[in-house]
Amino acid sequence: MESVGQLAPVVNHAINPVLRQLGYLIKYKSNVQVLETQTTELRHAKERLQHDIDEALRTVGQKTEADVEEWLTKVNKIIDEAHQFLEDDRQAKKCLNGFCRYHPSRKAAKRSQKIMVELQKGKEFPRLTYSTPLQDIWDPCLDFQSRTSIVTQILEEFQKDNINMIGVYGMAGVGKTTLVKQVGGQAEDEKLFNYKVVIVEVKQNTDVERIQKDIAEKLGLKFDEYVTQTGRERVLWEAEEGKLGLGFDEKQTVAGRARSLGNYIKKKKNILVIFDDVRKELDLEKLGVSVGMSKILLTSRTREVLCSKMGTQKDFMLKVLNKEEAWSLFENTVGDDAVKDPGIGKVAIEVANQCKGLPILVVTVAKALKGKKLHSWKDVLGNLKLCSGNELEKAYSSIEWSYKQLESEELKSLFLIFGTLGGKNYFLQDMLIYTLGLGLSMYEGIETVEAAHDRLHSLVDKLKDSCLLLDHNINGVITMHDLIHVFKEWPIKEVLEKCTMISLDEINIPNLPDELECPSLRMFLLSDLTNLCCPSLPPSVQSLSSLQTLCLDQCELRDLAIVGELRSLEILSLAFSKFKQLPKEIGQLTRLRLLDLSNCTELEAIHPNVISSLTRLEELKMNNSFNKWEIEEASNNISGGSNASLSELKHLSNLATLDINIKDYSQLPFNFFSDKLKHFKIFIGDV
Repeated sequence: MESVGQLAPVVNHAINPVLRQLGYLIKYKSNVQVLETQTTELRHAKERLQHDIDEALRTVGQKTEADVEEWLTKVNKIIDEAHQFLEDDRQAKKCLNGFCRYHPSRKAAKRSQKIMVELQKGKEFPRLTYSTPLQDIWDPCLDFQSRTSIVTQILEEFQKDNINMIGVYGMAGVGKTTLVKQVGGQAEDEKLFNYKVVIVEVKQNTDVERIQKDIAEKLGLKFDEYVTQTGRERVLWEAEEGKLGLGFDEKQTVAGRARSLGNYIKKKKNILVIFDDVRKELDLEKLGVSVGMSKILLTSRTREVLCSKMGTQKDFMLKVLNKEEAWSLFENTVGDDAVKDPGIGKVAIEVANQCKGLPILVVTVAKALKGKKLHSWKDVLGNLKLCSGNELEKAYSSIEWSYKQLESEELKSLFLIFGTLGGKNYFLQDMLIYTLGLGLSMYEGIETVEAAHDRLHSLVDKLKDSCLLLDHNINGVITMHDLIHVFKEWPIKEVLEKCTMISLDEINIPNLPDELECPSLRMFLLSDLTNLCCPSLPPSVQSLSSLQTLCLDQCELRDLAIVGELRSLEILSLAFSKFKQLPKEIGQLTRLRLLDLSNCTELEAIHPNVISSLTRLEELKMNNSFNKWEIEEASNNISGGSNASLSELKHLSNLATLDINIKDYSQLPFNFFSDKLKHFKIFIGDV
């Protein structure tokens, strides 16, 4: 008996492998079926993970974690190999009898084990994406000695321990922004600063909170969503709590943010902060960017602001281009064919010389003359000579000439609208809202909002070709140069009576005038009005019978009922505004084609049947906004619901674009999506 007991382990060791191999023969069919099922399960798991990643990556500043990318690559390979194996197995089934089943069965079992491991891994990632600071895009510059020498000197000065603040000054249009961007780009390329180079546009708006949050955003620090203009333009992302060591709360004081920002900069050390276009004293201590904690580069139109107000240690005057540089820029912009033309060549040299080395003027004139005949060149030359040597006057003259050369009234109207709206940055989507309801000829014959969007893009490209609009470093955003006049004052009565469009943006006013006598007004835009709190809009608003576009963005509004009297409205935007209820009177706007309620975070109630009444609506934007939709059963009760229901959207037969928030996917009604709906984003969860 003792000898038998000693043999048992030996027998088991010998028999178990045999049984396992026999199992492959016996379980061939089930092993293949399990592999097929698990391959499908792995594919679904991968797709779910990819959907989560895609949603996260729509927020700018997010990148996929390296281990997640590796897992996706590995899983794709496993799925492809499994599909190929199963296909080969199906083709070879006629030969699979007896011992022929052993190898396929064994391979199927091994592949299934692999898949089970990867399925478990896919559930264990601590996070899928991570936040990175927003990267400034440094524009490439032409290699001009007058510019590169200053760039080199600035970077050399910043290497000295006792130099912390440098200024660059020069007239408008001379290229200060381009130069400091070259400084920033070269500093990053050569890794001259340990952590980061940040550029912030200042201009007239020295609002401390805005600048603090612009800097924070560029450094990748957490701040309240949708607070800054830059953040809104870039579709804001949220920096990860803890990793970056700082979280901004909108309720923090300026001093609190300054302390937090200062501590962060002190911790990181060796950061270059560029403040572009400073026009008056900027309190750096109040911002939290103290001199000595980081290197600071400023640009301004006057040396007095830099030296006397800001206390720069070194200042560099940026002069106009010399003749050779100006000609090189002109030639590169207008093209070789023009300057080598025997008839145009000499005139071209004269035209370039008349630009007096001012880069904005050189580029504007050269682009305007590209492809033009000799008579146009002579006309421009004559206009430039009339400006008596004043570079800025010539710049304005060249802009006016470029405007007059636009090929259609549509382009001229669009340019004037940009000029009226101001010299800030604009999303093309916003421009569509601003222009669609003006009855412009540019939209003649266009029946849908989507087609109007395509038309706007086409016209904007032509204005950029003429150098009347400029590209921004953020996709989908355009801007204008400062030389374009910005209208920023409340017009007098005589002017109001003739106005077809009023735009007020970033103005500090406590209230709107009681009377609005604007019988011809077709577009009214109020945006980001500091201190503006409206218990209700003035009663005279209802007299604006021709009004087709109304934008009340970033305002504090309490009673919107009077808006329902504007029966001609086609575009209504209340984005980023504070109000609690969308009243039933809004349902009277039956001509409305676009309604923007995005980022109205305080919106709690939408009167039932308001949305379903807007039957011409083509775009409805409610992201980061209302999500208290009435469930369908409640809204069908005799007493009716207290809020709008999602089923109301099924009445909007023209709806092509939809962004909404819902609390749970089960709220979506049956047959919710119509054939007309082309673009939609549905955000699930709390706002």
